[in-house]
Amino acid sequence: MIKKLIGIFIFFTMGVTGALAQEIVRPLEVNLLMSNESTVKDYSLDKATNPLLLPFREDFSHKGPYPDSRLWADRYVFINQTFAIHPKSIGTATFDALNQHGQLYEEAAESAYQFAADMLTSHPIRLDSVFAPAPMALTPSDSVLLTFYYQPQGQGSAPRDRDSLVVEFLHTPGHYTQDPEDPENEIWVEDAWVQVWSREGTTLEEFYETHGTYFKRVALKIEDQVFFRPDFRFRFRNYASFPLTKTPSNYAGNTSIWNIDYIKLDYGRSVADSFYYDITFVTPAQSILQKYQAMPWSHYIANPPLHLRSRFNLTISNLDNISYNYTYRYFITDESDAIIRNYSGGTWNIAPVSQQGYQTYDLHANPVVTPNPLPTAPAPARVFTIHHVIREGNLGDEWTRNDTIRFRQVFDNYFAYDDGVPESGYGLVGSNARGAVRFILQHTDTLDAVQFFFNPTLYNQNQKPFLLKIWKNLDPEEILYESQTLSTEFAEGINTFVSYALENPIVVSDTIYVGWQQITNDFLNIGFDFTNDASESIFYNTHGEWLPTSYSGALMIRPVFGQALITGNEPMDTEPRQVLIYPNPATGNVIRIKVPENTTEQYEIIIFDGTGRKVHQQSDAAQINIENLPNGLYFIQLAGSNQQSIYTSKFIIAR
Repeated sequence: MIKKLIGIFIFFTMGVTGALAQEIVRPLEVNLLMSNESTVKDYSLDKATNPLLLPFREDFSHKGPYPDSRLWADRYVFINQTFAIHPKSIGTATFDALNQHGQLYEEAAESAYQFAADMLTSHPIRLDSVFAPAPMALTPSDSVLLTFYYQPQGQGSAPRDRDSLVVEFLHTPGHYTQDPEDPENEIWVEDAWVQVWSREGTTLEEFYETHGTYFKRVALKIEDQVFFRPDFRFRFRNYASFPLTKTPSNYAGNTSIWNIDYIKLDYGRSVADSFYYDITFVTPAQSILQKYQAMPWSHYIANPPLHLRSRFNLTISNLDNISYNYTYRYFITDESDAIIRNYSGGTWNIAPVSQQGYQTYDLHANPVVTPNPLPTAPAPARVFTIHHVIREGNLGDEWTRNDTIRFRQVFDNYFAYDDGVPESGYGLVGSNARGAVRFILQHTDTLDAVQFFFNPTLYNQNQKPFLLKIWKNLDPEEILYESQTLSTEFAEGINTFVSYALENPIVVSDTIYVGWQQITNDFLNIGFDFTNDASESIFYNTHGEWLPTSYSGALMIRPVFGQALITGNEPMDTEPRQVLIYPNPATGNVIRIKVPENTTEQYEIIIFDGTGRKVHQQSDAAQINIENLPNGLYFIQLAGSNQQSIYTSKFIIAR
């Protein structure tokens, strides 16, 4: 999408061992977004820090996957924007059965019932005094409240009724004291925490039926004098469990999901006051493309209107009990952070979400994608950032961090339906089971490799053989490429794909299907992005018939395109070599070519346009006249004897 494999949430646990199961979506067992050891620092509760001042406020709208270290003393929970259903604002803290390294807690295998899993602990807070607008000592009579919202399950696996979510206050900080058995020495007394609130596990459906809301507010009034200290702390923690009959397939790390949002600790508050001066985004920013999260630049500029969405879909909420007049705009920046497009939705009123729901005004909730939002000059790759901004008044509301969301729009050498974050795992069961993802190309290109994201699993259960396959058609099957037997691999780093290079690049055009064939009957666990729906392009075959998927999401499989161009249908004997073309992009009527100095073979120069049509041919020369060729993408091939390619490359004309 991070602690937890940003996603690990899926609620499709559906009998993965059932005899009739053929197409399966399973919960994740680890969280790669939180498993990069080089980025993980353990925060000690005894770490020296200046106490925080009231008000204490957190809505988890900052970039995760870890909690904000300015507020929190540990890193166990997963900060994300996708696990919760109808959060109060953008971002929540998700509790599950994975530790700060994205691995299943060791206690999971040791406990037959519950075990203490995630924890979220505040830094010390000055609960003895406030200093603005004037210094004042705090007492239980000052109506100090800790409020927050919680949700079981969300998009993940529901906590069992024997699981729980609890809140604890630090009653007595750890300290040294005289050893009663040896008065001349001191001993360390651990922190003493007291439980002040708890809830048992339930499904989100039952939760909603009971409370009539997806997130329930909790207000805890602090009245015991022992807590009015300069080092007050509070923490959340969840107690998780697994089925009593344990098997490796039951050890899903996203069990016992709880989501926490919108925490506030302050004085002079009323339990009934559940409103906040805050206009906020609720859901993440979107790709500017209709279908893809990323795609090659040359395929985009071939027909931009075909790929652009017509409108963005934004969720904007007013958490107060009165209406406000506010502004909305979005703007797009390029690689140098220069603004290239600017859209203003103007000002409009937004009613409280408690009265009228989310904003429905089209110019804010569904802003149009401006005409020609991106430049279309040819380039090897481009990256843009789409910024959405809301603002109440000149200075904004009292919590501006959730007033901006961004999407990084990548145009590189691959197509991606997924956003790079697996929320779950997808696979097939059946002899010679096959799966495929459809991609529609805008011009002839050369397919060099395919990237897969295979989910790591406990006990290396996902270490399996498979065949990489490329189809032109599925019914009837027309195979363009089939690999030798390959093995699942797992790259180092956060949510890193593994590239499987084709033995020889192949020329492809129009529609292709990229996928795999299983060699064993076992479930092959491929990353599944549950937040982006590409289901219309996913197909599977377990009993001789190709069928569309029944799951909503995007398989994490990406075709990668390169420089090679091949004529004919047969694969080349050797990998094509590159020829230097300059200037590239070409802005005039002449290009020059340079081949390695040790080249002695005579060759023909052949140029193909983006559709694969031959548009120019001549004998070997150092420069080529291209004045009759229009702007666009071209392939150049230097063919030796018998028309065998000895050098290949791409170039762009952009006058």
